[in-house]
Amino acid sequence: MIAKKMITRKTAIGLTLIVLIGFTSWGLAGALEEQKYIDLGKDEYNKGNYDAAIYLFNKAIELNPDYEYLYNDRGLCYLALGDMDLAITEFDKAIELNSDCVEAYYNRGLAYFGQGGYKDTAPFKNAISDFTKTIELEPDNVDAYYNRGLTYNQYYNSGKNYDEEDTTDYYTIAVADFDKVLELDPTYVLAYAGKGNAAYRNKEYNKSEEYFVKALESESEILEESGGIGLAGVYASKARNLKAMMNYNASIADYEETISYDPTLMTALLHQLSNYEYVGEYEKAIEWCDMAEEVMKNDPREYENYSYGFYPSYYKGKLYCILEQYDKALEMYDIADALCSEQHHSKPSIYAGKGDIYSALGEYDKAIENYNKTIELAGDKGTSAADAYKGLGIAYKELGENDKAKAALENAISLYEEYGVDGHGKQENIDECQKLLDEL
Repeated sequence: MIAKKMITRKTAIGLTLIVLIGFTSWGLAGALEEQKYIDLGKDEYNKGNYDAAIYLFNKAIELNPDYEYLYNDRGLCYLALGDMDLAITEFDKAIELNSDCVEAYYNRGLAYFGQGGYKDTAPFKNAISDFTKTIELEPDNVDAYYNRGLTYNQYYNSGKNYDEEDTTDYYTIAVADFDKVLELDPTYVLAYAGKGNAAYRNKEYNKSEEYFVKALESESEILEESGGIGLAGVYASKARNLKAMMNYNASIADYEETISYDPTLMTALLHQLSNYEYVGEYEKAIEWCDMAEEVMKNDPREYENYSYGFYPSYYKGKLYCILEQYDKALEMYDIADALCSEQHHSKPSIYAGKGDIYSALGEYDKAIENYNKTIELAGDKGTSAADAYKGLGIAYKELGENDKAKAALENAISLYEEYGVDGHGKQENIDECQKLLDEL
């Protein structure tokens, strides 16, 4: 859970009045009128009425266009609305007017963090730079250390950096920032959750669990400081770690806690549906697919534009295939295919799923076509390509084309050995491919 710089800055009102009364070109009446707009804008912001707050800050800026904190506050409104580009523009203006505006650096860091994504680390670099500048200007800013630690966490996963040429030990420096937070403020218990996430990304799952348990010893404090959304984030991270430990029932319980505090947390909904698949409760998993889909459809970003908008349909396709309801499965995969961009890393899995259905129906030519599409999109890498080669091996074997079957199954084994995950079907898939090879 990223810490936010709220609009209720402890020095903002006093500083505003001191600065404004010092302007003689338009007098005290103008200063008081501007302060009225500032106070009203802050009230609307704190009520969640961000568009109204922007309107009021616009009025204040018309009266005093050179006051940096007005741009900072307007930027916070855009940040709350999820418009990171406009937020950054506002914080840029605040910094242009005052190069030591610590709030603007911090908040711009939040905006850059919001621009980052899966393996897209360029905005995170900017966020780290801004959090570092914040610390230079305000060395005891615990939120800046905390959020810089969270940002460092975005550079690696599964014990390795996304950029394989980058040798930076992000795990160690992330933990150092969380430790600094606890040194400055031992009551900042979210730092334990930060360390838990760092350990999870470094595949130190037992250590991660210890940190999350430590954080949740102060559950009431997290709820008071960060609200239900903050507490939901801690439970979701703990549940994800338990899932990595293959303790699915405990993970399910923690995701239930997560949803009780934040029913719209998409990562929790998506992880939970796969948890139910892993424990063999396929109908329950389909129910969670429907829940996730409903949340997405009500999302202001719009269902079709949601980066994982395809996922509930994709997963229902997979589940209906397991249940041998092939018509429903194909329908779901077709919906997922239409929603998923060609560049998305999950796109190959959709075609692999279609291939499995056609193979189960004995339509091997269609199965081969979809498996080949999977391999084309996956670039001969990952478990999707491995699944496709295994499917090709089965299809060619059924068609009596044993040489092609042998080559495909050998490729599948090689890819499972390289990309498979222990405990998630790696050895089972290798054994199945070897058994098929032995039968040729």
